[in-house]
Amino acid sequence: MTSTFFKSGLTLSLLFWVSAGFPESTDVGDEGSTMEILIDFSNSSAAHWQIVNDSVMGGISRSFLEMHDDGYAIFRGTVSLENNGGFASVRTRAQYPVDLSDFAGLAVRVLGDGKTYSMRVRTVKNGRLTHYSYELHFPTQKGVWETHKLAYTDFSPVFRGRSVHSQPLNSDAIMEIGLMIQDRQEGPFSLGISSISVYR
Repeated sequence: MTSTFFKSGLTLSLLFWVSAGFPESTDVGDEGSTMEILIDFSNSSAAHWQIVNDSVMGGISRSFLEMHDDGYAIFRGTVSLENNGGFASVRTRAQYPVDLSDFAGLAVRVLGDGKTYSMRVRTVKNGRLTHYSYELHFPTQKGVWETHKLAYTDFSPVFRGRSVHSQPLNSDAIMEIGLMIQDRQEGPFSLGISSISVYR
């Protein structure tokens, strides 16, 4: 069965599979490993991404996801620690759980600002979306494009910033993918995002 993330009038490759069940485009990463693109902002939009900031807990951090003229997205804003806040995030959700178990992990290509971000994934368990997320942090270098490979086995389950007890990441039922800045990194931030892929 074909699994899709949200589709718009643009050619949006947010985990959009052809009938064979594989991502449409491929790339070769470092050390000869194959990466297959899930989300390519060069031919998509930011329309189906949801912003979730610490305002859900009374905070006042702000963030946006917008497209750059050069064909990538920018996740930017300001993190505030006021009112016990301190995080900003953006996420997108699939219509159905997506099986990515044939791959070793996710890879994100970003233009950094020197701050640390996290990739966050939610899965379906026993037919329901988990209330917790799986999280893995990655550093960035200011003004430098980098591809960060994030192995499924390195993700840890968290809920509201705290570790929880759960099974390892179930990569055959991924429902949501997102990015977050947290850990009291107060002030403005800006993360360019070119693509999110899977790799073998």
